[in-house]
Amino acid sequence: MVLDSLLSHGRKKLYAVKITITILLIFSFFLRCRHAWVNYPQKVPEPCRLYQGSKECKLALEERSNHTTQAGQTHSLNQTYYLFGLYPSEIVVNLEKYCPHGPKSAHQFQSFSDAFWEQITLLIYSPRTLEIECYPI
Repeated sequence: MVLDSLLSHGRKKLYAVKITITILLIFSFFLRCRHAWVNYPQKVPEPCRLYQGSKECKLALEERSNHTTQAGQTHSLNQTYYLFGLYPSEIVVNLEKYCPHGPKSAHQFQSFSDAFWEQITLLIYSPRTLEIECYPI
């Protein structure tokens, strides 16, 4: 009698552990933690390169600070990787092509659809998404 109650209690604990592990695996599939952020400083205005105390430099910095409330363009690029992202080892992106006034940030991540295709192909095809945010001026 006591042995039966101990066994049923052990089974309940084992069942609870299995359920917990299953829930954690499901969440880890949907909440992929593959993110990389890079923030870039804004370029120094042309009049400030020679002398930062000049009148032209102050005007250029004032003009630039007036545009900080504006959002820059955001570009989204799809990148193709293979073998769990090991090949190619790096992909070079010319940021000046997308952001003439300089990039503000770059964010590489794996979206839900990217993760879906990676799981379907058994980690052979590993797509990623790159979002580039530009400075307005």
